[in-house]
Amino acid sequence: MTKIVSFSDLHGQYSKKLDNWFLEHPADILLFAGDLQLNHFDDGKKFVEWIHKLPYRFKVCTFGNHDFNYDYTLGYARQYNDIYFLMNNYVIIDNIKIFGSPNSLWFGNWAFMNTEEELKEIYDKIPEDTNILMTHTPAFEILDQTVYGINAGSRSLRKRVSNLPNLKYHICAHIHESYGVQGNYIELYDKTANATDIYNIFMCYNVSILDEKYRFVNMPVIFDY
Repeated sequence: MTKIVSFSDLHGQYSKKLDNWFLEHPADILLFAGDLQLNHFDDGKKFVEWIHKLPYRFKVCTFGNHDFNYDYTLGYARQYNDIYFLMNNYVIIDNIKIFGSPNSLWFGNWAFMNTEEELKEIYDKIPEDTNILMTHTPAFEILDQTVYGINAGSRSLRKRVSNLPNLKYHICAHIHESYGVQGNYIELYDKTANATDIYNIFMCYNVSILDEKYRFVNMPVIFDY
């Protein structure tokens, strides 16, 4: 069994309360689903040095729409062998295939923004044997509702997660106010029975630690794989 901790949307808001939580919840893998930068002057060095010191064997991260200086962050992360940044690729740890993507739907002049058609091309390349999917954006109608009641997630991502037979967890964030957990199922076609009645259950977590007003109100999520 592998113990995993996940969080997202730090936006440079380090705190003793958060540090203490991590120290009290050691695990095997730490997942971070993007938006590490405080502002355009933040090059990610503080984040990399901070996350390296946290009590986890491996730190698996992706970027988000606020992370314009990702090239600098990648440079700092190369100094450490316990930090992985996934940009539409995967890593295998403890026989768990983790795929990470920083992209989200276009809505302004932000980083890693794409049209739905472009996102479809990205998500079509997610391997079918992916066990944990970590995307900065949520899927459409899965923990993606804004404070205005708008579902802001990706429709192409929703279709893709519904067709990953080995998916157990989908980690996302981006829409701060939709922090929480939601169970989902995939209908799998059984060729021998000529029927679609086998289900693969996967859990989706929106792990933003900030709310819509950028206040630190949520703690990271911890689960066992």
